Amino acid sequence: MESIFQYQSESSDTETYEIEDVQGTTAKVEPTSTQPKRKASTDETVCITSKCSTPTPYFTVDKNRRAKDQTSKEIKGYVSKRARLQLNNKNLEIQNENGSTASEVSNESQLSITKLLSLPSRIRSALDNKHESINIERSSSIPRRQIISLPKEHTKGVNSLLWCGSFGQVLASASMDCTVRIWDIFRSKKCVQVIKHDGAVKDIRWSINFNNLLSGGYDKIAKLSDVETGTTIQTFPHPQIVTALRYHPTQPNIFVSGMIQDGIRSWDLRTNKVIKETRKFMGSVNDIEFFPNGNNILTCSDYVVRNASDKNIMVWEIDSMTAISNQIYQEAFSCTALRFHPFRKHFVAQSNGNYIAIFGSEKPWKLDKRKRFEGHLVNGHPIRCNFSPEPDQGRFLASGDANGSIFFYEWSTSKIVKTIEDAHLGACVDVCWHPLLNGIVASCGWDGKVALWGVNTLSF
Repeated sequence: MESIFQYQSESSDTETYEIEDVQGTTAKVEPTSTQPKRKASTDETVCITSKCSTPTPYFTVDKNRRAKDQTSKEIKGYVSKRARLQLNNKNLEIQNENGSTASEVSNESQLSITKLLSLPSRIRSALDNKHESINIERSSSIPRRQIISLPKEHTKGVNSLLWCGSFGQVLASASMDCTVRIWDIFRSKKCVQVIKHDGAVKDIRWSINFNNLLSGGYDKIAKLSDVETGTTIQTFPHPQIVTALRYHPTQPNIFVSGMIQDGIRSWDLRTNKVIKETRKFMGSVNDIEFFPNGNNILTCSDYVVRNASDKNIMVWEIDSMTAISNQIYQEAFSCTALRFHPFRKHFVAQSNGNYIAIFGSEKPWKLDKRKRFEGHLVNGHPIRCNFSPEPDQGRFLASGDANGSIFFYEWSTSKIVKTIEDAHLGACVDVCWHPLLNGIVASCGWDGKVALWGVNTLSF
């Protein structure tokens, strides 16, 4: 049964509204549109018939009129720039298909679209010049082919290579055949001097004046030799195998040696005696690097225990030989080589996890977890790496590989920019940039081969 709420005014010209009570029933009411409303008197009758004893009516506007009002005041929706451009393109295509003659309008629209989607000419030209300069620099700095193959005079694998800094034509190589060979690269392309040891030679270092060469290895002796005559100047006996050698960057009469078990020692060439040594060291010293200020040294070892290598990379104070930090690298891999960036506050470590890790060279020597150089293989070999010198300013990093290849990485992107495959038959263990000539690299491997790589073939 319907509930009805009726209200009648004196005028017959009325508009009809619907009245809806709480129960959902409706009633039509015709209020006055021309005369003002008046209060209902007590004599007027209001009929309410409902199932509920006390209904509570409320008013709602007619849905049809609401829709009509909304249609008359319709607001346009947001259209993105891309949608507008697509719509303009469609309109232009339709006009072209219909044979429209409004070519000027279409040209203007097309020009406006091109301006929106393209860069300004000055910015585009600057970017093009930048890309061209980058390509030119890369092509002139990264070796592409073998330019010199030295005679294979080493009968066993070669462990280390080192250019003579001020004399760019001289190269030294340390081998497992108990010899150190001095090569005249660009003139005779032959070995001009041989320094002999009683055991395999592990590492070599040029002196500050580049007249003498310091070498050490499995005969437990560090030997200082005259390069011109090949005679021995001094010997420094060690209790264990000598694995690494480094000269002090500011004091030319002091050098540091690392051993296979008994840690690190600092020596004075003037007295031929030990200055300081570490009392306790874990594992074999794989590499040593001096900090640029010369106050501290950085070492890496093969010490790994219980899936942790918290003592793998350590910082030592040179004066007291006490450890400053041993929590630098905590991955479960040992490291084979360390290199400081020549122009940035970073150093890298060649990891047996088949990547090169990056660290800050300032305390707390934090590991960069977002960036590393990977793509080559180490697989337990003593693979080394080196930064490119001036004018590249350390822009490229060269690394050997367990399969005999040479990898070149770019510092800023950590991506591989060049790979020389099958450079050596065995593992390529060391790669050394030429200190003066841009884009020339020397490499050695366990096949006993020493080779030079460059951009173009050299003619002398």
